[in-house]
Amino acid sequence: MKRPTDPHPVIETLLNGGGDDEPQPSTRSPRLAAAAGPRRPIAGSGRHVSRRRRTSSKFVRRRLMVAAAAAVCVTMVAGIGFISATYFQVVGNLADNAVGRADGTGTEISGWDGPVNILIMGSDSRDGQSSADYGEAGGARSDVMMLLHVSADREDATLISIPRDTMLPTPECTTPDGDVVPAQEAAQINGALENGPFCSLDTIRDFTGMDIDHFIVVGFDGVIGITEAIGGVDVCVENDIADDYSGLYMTAGTHSLQGEAALAFLRTRHGFADGSDLGRIQAQQAFLASLARKVTSAGTLTNPGALYGLADSASKAMTVDEALAQPSSLVALAQTLANVDLDRIVMLQLPVAPYWADPNRVEPITAETDAIFATLRADQPLSFQDDQAADAPDGDALDGDGQQEGQEQPDDATQPDDAAAAPGEPLTLSDDIVGRTAEDTTCAS
Repeated sequence: MKRPTDPHPVIETLLNGGGDDEPQPSTRSPRLAAAAGPRRPIAGSGRHVSRRRRTSSKFVRRRLMVAAAAAVCVTMVAGIGFISATYFQVVGNLADNAVGRADGTGTEISGWDGPVNILIMGSDSRDGQSSADYGEAGGARSDVMMLLHVSADREDATLISIPRDTMLPTPECTTPDGDVVPAQEAAQINGALENGPFCSLDTIRDFTGMDIDHFIVVGFDGVIGITEAIGGVDVCVENDIADDYSGLYMTAGTHSLQGEAALAFLRTRHGFADGSDLGRIQAQQAFLASLARKVTSAGTLTNPGALYGLADSASKAMTVDEALAQPSSLVALAQTLANVDLDRIVMLQLPVAPYWADPNRVEPITAETDAIFATLRADQPLSFQDDQAADAPDGDALDGDGQQEGQEQPDDATQPDDAAAAPGEPLTLSDDIVGRTAEDTTCAS
């Protein structure tokens, strides 16, 4: 992809005077094992998660929020942010890592006037990552997969976490090398990334019926760099965590995590009571909600060094589609996310039940997922019931297979459920759907 030679005129308009301070390079924290020691808890601050709403000055918000707004997309596991001083660096980083379809087709963005849908994935690929501590697993799988929908009026955002063990039909797709991968009747969704991000995108597009033209893939180094750039993310856990698999050891309470400790928190399954991927999703939602609050806080928006580190770290560790790497797309993405209030960012887990052929896998509960995606296709908002956010269904734990203990599961995931909404109307989610808003400070359990 051709690297930019001239500043984009929209950036000059929106980010005029974006800061004369010398950007401060981010520093890599010591390895988690060295920093925490074997089985030693990470020291907690004892503080409750702090948060601030948008700044009252529209002028300041316009100039600074556009610079970091796309970094809120990081709050969905990764993100983009830029300021005028780092324009060439960020766009150049993304151009170097952009991926196009093998057949040359793709979406050129002239403007984002309608709803925006982006597939965000956290890759477990070790290729190009800096630390041997990540392990030696071959290939690439999407440890994290989330679908971001932003409404056309830019007032609501929905982030749906899709469990990595979800079984879905996959369409025929073409790898970046031009190899054709045949369609499958059912396959574990996290494996689609092995054939390239467009194979994952096409699978989720067919499953949801939504127009999804763009993706963001973030590697391990991206999580480390982003959290170090903003000085850590506050997370609260209800119980002590001692997880030999991820190397995460924490005492109950609130902690500020960055670097490899933050990565370990996002990756741990065994650190939570149920030990399942579904339990990990709830912890990830808590982390991302806190990250959203941190990124949109005045302390981050007014710190040129933090903005520089955030923009540079995120863009170096991301792979995006070619259209999303264009300068005009970056501006459009920033504008898309700039005005969404934290309490209007809804994060939920895709409703699933044990897969009929293998209880260690899950499949979507059709009635509930159909209602959710019909609502989003109509560009209508989702909302939780008053006492619903961040609570597991009926307070029961989920077992290691993703099945809820102490609650009868449907015989068939396609059986009707109580989720229903008239076409084209807002949907209040049924009380068994797990999630939170970005404003919610509930502890992970």
